[in-house]
Amino acid sequence: MPHHRSLSPPAQRDGRRPVIHRELQRHYDELYDQLLNGRPPRAARPLLDVGTGDGLALSAIVQGTPLSSGGGFGVDAEAPGDWLGPLEWAVVQADAHRLPFADDAFRSALLVDVFEWLRHPSGALWEVSRVTEGPILLVQTDWEGLWFQADAGRRVEAGRELLRLFTKGAPPHLRRSIRTAAADAGLALQDLRVASISSNRLEQGSLAWDLLEGVRRYLVLESAQVRARRFDEWRAELQREAAGGQFNLLLRRVVALLERADSSS
Repeated sequence: MPHHRSLSPPAQRDGRRPVIHRELQRHYDELYDQLLNGRPPRAARPLLDVGTGDGLALSAIVQGTPLSSGGGFGVDAEAPGDWLGPLEWAVVQADAHRLPFADDAFRSALLVDVFEWLRHPSGALWEVSRVTEGPILLVQTDWEGLWFQADAGRRVEAGRELLRLFTKGAPPHLRRSIRTAAADAGLALQDLRVASISSNRLEQGSLAWDLLEGVRRYLVLESAQVRARRFDEWRAELQREAAGGQFNLLLRRVVALLERADSSS
């Protein structure tokens, strides 16, 4: 999976814990509460994290909680590399459409920024529900709604074009797509909400800065669609506007809580 779009936090220098952007701290706390869904932490274990990657997003949600200590399995289609998630977790390579676990092996499941990469979303959700007897929390960034606002910037159109290139291929009508996939998988939608995230900070270490770094890495280095000079001129314009108090980051994430339709919980 070419995960060039991600909200995973950067790792600390020791490579063991994520540096959670302060703009996202409350959001991650809310995701943890939704994952528990009113249950005590022990009742939510073991947890299955599908599309876990290097484990940073998982760690951001569960670090400092009972779920971070031997709380479950991380699964990814690619071979595990440097694991930066919870130390006591097991990590396996597997396809989300064919999970190597018995029925009802887990009490909770988590999918963060995975939905857009699933070949057959309804089939994958059905497979996750097969091995999960409790809630499934699906979190997907609505990349089409990503915007770096510079109120008086001269390069507004250039910024829009660059973001269109970055978000190309992101699933349109995300909430409707999730509803449809869940229904086709026989899952009941317990909750569906949009988490709106904004920030007027654009300095090193901020969410906006790191997101721009990710956009640049993909457009300039990975896909070679944009010359570095062109991107850097746009970013410099954003920085000038931020210095004058005319900058804002706008971002949305769709959060869906799913359960099997036959669940009694």
